Amino acid sequence: KELRKEAIREGLEGISPRYIQDKISNALVKNGHVGCLNPFMVFNELESGLKHHALVNSPDQLDHYREMLAVCRQEYEDTVKNDVQKAISVDESAIQTLCANYVDNVKAYTQKEKIRNKYSNKLEEADERFMRAIEEKIDIPESRKDDFRRELMNYIGALAIEGKQFDYKMNERLHRALELKLFEDQRDTIKLTTIISNVVDKQTQEKIEVVKSRLIKNFGYCDICATDALNFVASIFAKGDSIKS
Repeated sequence: KELRKEAIREGLEGISPRYIQDKISNALVKNGHVGCLNPFMVFNELESGLKHHALVNSPDQLDHYREMLAVCRQEYEDTVKNDVQKAISVDESAIQTLCANYVDNVKAYTQKEKIRNKYSNKLEEADERFMRAIEEKIDIPESRKDDFRRELMNYIGALAIEGKQFDYKMNERLHRALELKLFEDQRDTIKLTTIISNVVDKQTQEKIEVVKSRLIKNFGYCDICATDALNFVASIFAKGDSIKS
């Protein structure tokens, strides 16, 4: 009902289901040796067949369907990247440690106090670079950082009055920022970019296998698709590295 209400023309126009079925069948035949069919194979088959479709009879119509496929492809790519990011940064104890460090620094900053360095035992200013590295992950601008930090400390204080303890999962934006920061920190230790080079040391391979097992257990991937997902995300970072260099 909701789908019909929001998209009245749904199912009444566009490429026929028969075309989709045929292209999925073609993709299975072409890629049967791989052992598993991934969405990229289906997208490629769907797009390659458009120019031969009898009902696609104008350049504008062809462009329209290609644009729709591009939207679907981008949505899937975002999903894969997000799944891999979560599989890498799923370590709750590491996130809790990161959160505690952030909250300690925010508390020192908002109360204009210094924080004791646990290694040198010296009192130091709050680590502005560290705090901003987390806040920038959720697009908090420099002009809004003080408001964000005060709101967080006010919320933690209100919980304390009620005898409750703050948990990073209570703040969805902070939770997301911590996950992204942890992913950024850990992706370098996992050396994602080495996956596509086929030169992976034993320690890195063990870390990659842990991420693969999380993709399989937590996100429903099979072994083949988990490997494909890691290779895809690794290729993105490889391109990013080359652009930066």
